[in-house]
Amino acid sequence: MFLFDSFMGSNFTFVTLNVRGLRDFVKRRAVFSYLEGVGFDFCFLQEVHLRDGGDVSRFKREWDKGESVWGIGGVHSSGVGILCGHREVKVEDSFVVMQGRVIGVDVTIRDCKFRLVVVYGPQVVADRREMVDCLTPLCVTNRKLVIGGDFNTDLGIGGDSSAGAITRLMACHGLVDGGLHTTPKMAGPTWRNSRGVERRLDYIFVPRSLGKLSGRLLPVFFSDHDGVLLQVGSPVCLFGRGYWKLDRDVLEEQAFVDRFYDFFWRLEGLRSMCEGVLEWWELVKVRIRAFIIGYCKRKKREERREVDRIQRLIELEYEAGNLGGSFDWERSATLKAQLRELQERKARAFLERAHSGFLEHNETCSAMFFKSVRARQSRKVMHGIREENGSIVREPEDMVRVTNDHFQGLFKEREIDVEQGNVFLEHLSRRLPEDIREVMEAQISLEEVESALRRMGKGKVPGMDGLPAEFYLKFWGILGPVVLEVLKAILETGVPGGSMAVGVLSLLYKKGEVTDLGNWRPLTMLCVDYKLLAKVLADRLRRALPYVVHEDQTCGVEGRSIRWNLQLIRDSIAWVEDRGLPLMVAALDQAKTFDRVNRSFLFRVLGRLGFGEKFIGWIRTLYVGAGCRVSVNSHLGDVFDLSSGVRQGCPLSALLFVLYMEPLGAAIRADTGVEGLLIPGSGGLRVKMTQYADDTSLLLCKDSCLTRSLAIFGDFTRASGAVLNHAKSSVKFFSRWRGRTDVPGGLSLCEGALRILGVHFETSGSATLNWNMRIAVVQRKLAMWKARYLSFMGKVLVLKVDVLPSLLYLAYIYPLPACLRRPLVRLVFQFMWSGRCEWVARARMICPIGEGGRGVPHFPLKLDTIFVSFLLTELAHPVIHPSGYLLRVFFSYQARSVMVWSNTGPRAEQLPWHFGHAAKWLRAHPEVEVARVGLDHRHLYEEARKAGSPVPVVGISEVVWEGVQARGLDNRLKDLNWLSLHRCLPVRYIMYRYSLVQSPTCPRSSRGREETVRHVFWDCAFAGVVWSRARVLLGLVRGDFVLTWARLERGVGRARGTDRDKFLLWLLMSLFKRGLWEARQNMVKTGRDWGVEGIVRRVEGDLRGRMKREERKWGQHAARERWKGGLGLGVI
Repeated sequence: MFLFDSFMGSNFTFVTLNVRGLRDFVKRRAVFSYLEGVGFDFCFLQEVHLRDGGDVSRFKREWDKGESVWGIGGVHSSGVGILCGHREVKVEDSFVVMQGRVIGVDVTIRDCKFRLVVVYGPQVVADRREMVDCLTPLCVTNRKLVIGGDFNTDLGIGGDSSAGAITRLMACHGLVDGGLHTTPKMAGPTWRNSRGVERRLDYIFVPRSLGKLSGRLLPVFFSDHDGVLLQVGSPVCLFGRGYWKLDRDVLEEQAFVDRFYDFFWRLEGLRSMCEGVLEWWELVKVRIRAFIIGYCKRKKREERREVDRIQRLIELEYEAGNLGGSFDWERSATLKAQLRELQERKARAFLERAHSGFLEHNETCSAMFFKSVRARQSRKVMHGIREENGSIVREPEDMVRVTNDHFQGLFKEREIDVEQGNVFLEHLSRRLPEDIREVMEAQISLEEVESALRRMGKGKVPGMDGLPAEFYLKFWGILGPVVLEVLKAILETGVPGGSMAVGVLSLLYKKGEVTDLGNWRPLTMLCVDYKLLAKVLADRLRRALPYVVHEDQTCGVEGRSIRWNLQLIRDSIAWVEDRGLPLMVAALDQAKTFDRVNRSFLFRVLGRLGFGEKFIGWIRTLYVGAGCRVSVNSHLGDVFDLSSGVRQGCPLSALLFVLYMEPLGAAIRADTGVEGLLIPGSGGLRVKMTQYADDTSLLLCKDSCLTRSLAIFGDFTRASGAVLNHAKSSVKFFSRWRGRTDVPGGLSLCEGALRILGVHFETSGSATLNWNMRIAVVQRKLAMWKARYLSFMGKVLVLKVDVLPSLLYLAYIYPLPACLRRPLVRLVFQFMWSGRCEWVARARMICPIGEGGRGVPHFPLKLDTIFVSFLLTELAHPVIHPSGYLLRVFFSYQARSVMVWSNTGPRAEQLPWHFGHAAKWLRAHPEVEVARVGLDHRHLYEEARKAGSPVPVVGISEVVWEGVQARGLDNRLKDLNWLSLHRCLPVRYIMYRYSLVQSPTCPRSSRGREETVRHVFWDCAFAGVVWSRARVLLGLVRGDFVLTWARLERGVGRARGTDRDKFLLWLLMSLFKRGLWEARQNMVKTGRDWGVEGIVRRVEGDLRGRMKREERKWGQHAARERWKGGLGLGVI
């Protein structure tokens, strides 16, 4: 699945066949002979009737055409195998998913990596559904996934519930029924019996992205099943090895940390072998890589041995049963649970590496989730590249060559007009103060470097050395002084280390023709040590920018905000529309902005602005002589020099680009032929432009002004190499000029809304227009997240870290219109309750946890407080940007009730809609006293929320609410305890009150007792037996602990013991509560009763998994101490 779905340009043949027994020697020879004649690459066999290890050895020996993998099952019912059709196939790994029913293998053939899974479905529907659950972790892989076998169910119309589960599983992982995608289709029956019954039971599922499929059915004489043969092929798309990157998971293992400390101290001895610290540091990184690779290989071998050990124990149980001995079902179930936990852990680790967002404990993922992961990763896959002559190349070597040539040409230095550049430099009048320049050129300190490291983004792809920021952070105690010494040496010598100087150019698809390299954004993966030095210099440069960069430019300058640009355009349009003044807004776009920066011109700009030669030399060290390697589908090209541009991915790039663009802004401001918009209340200030990095917006009142501005830009192109993209630059007319269609200067006319910095501006209705677009984005986000099996806590986290941030940007510019408030709230709570009945009131859900709520954001209130808070803050602390004048004209009088107002300036009588909304909000919330609450939107939100929140739940304190959701519990356990305390679980007593069921009685009770929340967890006789078993484990934590309903419902906050004892007690109680609830749900939905042993077995399996995870993290001794010696489960 995922990004490796594409096959190379070869055909592969798969066969699946239920052989109905292979233990008879004559039949086995006949079957093997028949399969040799068919010819295949891989063959899935079912019902082979393997009995023990001797049978496995014999079968492997007799199939001599290639490797084979077998799974032992019952003598008369199961056993499966996978045959490789020739010696070219290499089996790299194998694993049993369901004993005698499902096995998988990882193989490599002709540079293609497959994961093959053979399935023999159980006869019982519920067992088949369990089989699907077991299959899920196996399907999470970056290999090409193919699943084949006898599923014992017809997936067509009228299939049972297991058929639906199988279909959903295949959809999740991008697989299709190969028989239905051949020409002609193979939709006929594959099994028949003597009574004339026939069904299609045998399938081969292959990735959806494959090319043309062909196949046929294989009638055979030795089985009542037909074989299915499927031949697949697809376009060429081979992936390279890429470069090594550290698996961050090992940083959480105490054993690795301890070994690394011992290893690193020994590296000091290598200094004498090197000429300097830079050479030694490069050698150290090579040794670190070798050490980590060796550790991970040993760890993987240990994990493989553990899997083999568990698998062998399961096989021994089956062998004993096959040979007439006793079969220990409980031991077998325990071993299977351990095996599944290992497989699920590998699957979750893969999803985390795939950057799929946060994953909750025990979360199952949907088809839409996996589709989103595949879509995200497909943006990095190149299937072909168009050369300059128009031909498309698809071979890896050719794609790397074409990509390398393209970017080598893009980053080459272009000739500029030095004299023209000097003219632009003359317009720069600001200079860096001497004291600031001295600070910038001071020796770098360890505190600076550590601060830069801690502010680096986590989970980022590292550079060529493969060491991420988390590695440096984990071992900063010993690495910090070394890294500081290395960085100082680089600044002194002017030469960065070998790996530091080379970045990896990764390409991310934007939009347009996928074979056009111009539609791929280049991102440079840089080593962390390089980024640390760049970030330290960027931090210093950021402090200097306010002294040398004009207020029109807001990018990267401390104390300035992109909101000022948008606020200025918004209020300028409102002003001219109200006064009938002419205005044109021109949005200018540059082509390949960061890539075309001429470095010689950039360094001259730095010198003109007063930066010292020492600091400029440091910048030159990082850029002059820098190299790059392109990565195309993980194939790396040769290193080439970067002679121009600032690297996207370097912390310095945006700040340097701001300085690079400063001469253009200065030239337009200084030109008397460019007349801007007169700002009211500014004392005659005319604003000509507003800038954010390369986004330049002109606010002009005459046609000649636009023509002159474009001429200045043309001169700037000759001086610096920057190029205006005329095709993407546009002009929109407002107020008196609203109906104009002629555009001076050759730019295009914007007939709809003008998009600037992500916000659309119209003559009226801009707020509704923009918020409709944002709500559509929220719908798409929630649709994707809704398909995830998330807890309430997980959903609140999604709302806070994914949905709400997507609205904040616009919330500072336009308030949410009234017509969209209820639809947004409805979307949020439909997401929270998955479209089902809302058992807890919305007002209560909005309350924090300590008040019995879930902390769901009140979106309309949150967005209002953000907008109002921004306006009040700007009024209380006037900004140096022209947008502040318009704000005071429109809103200072309206805010007089909450802050000091001065009547010295002009004020508008007619308010634009957005300011009118803010004024109404202030009048509607008298509880918001700015002098007491402050201007921070968080405080305003909390004050307004409290004023409208419901009264506390009677008899339940904040301590109890927080105690039942103790830190360390899984989110689902917290949810269960929360709903239980609210007594709002969907038990029959509650559902009967809402006419959702016909009877309120307990499904287990024969006495007709009402099924309340208390009855499910305490009063029911079944629950009593479960708690009698639970008391054994509870007694191992605290021998004097007495279990009561009050403690089960309200927590163990008042119980005796340490905090750890109380946590373990509450964890055990919560796990058994979950077991009772899930057993009740399973019985109601399927009619199957887990029984007391089933619940106990699940709880113990969960505890074993937790203990194993803590043992890996903290070590065996610490884990035993934390878990009271392992609670008698024999795990640690």
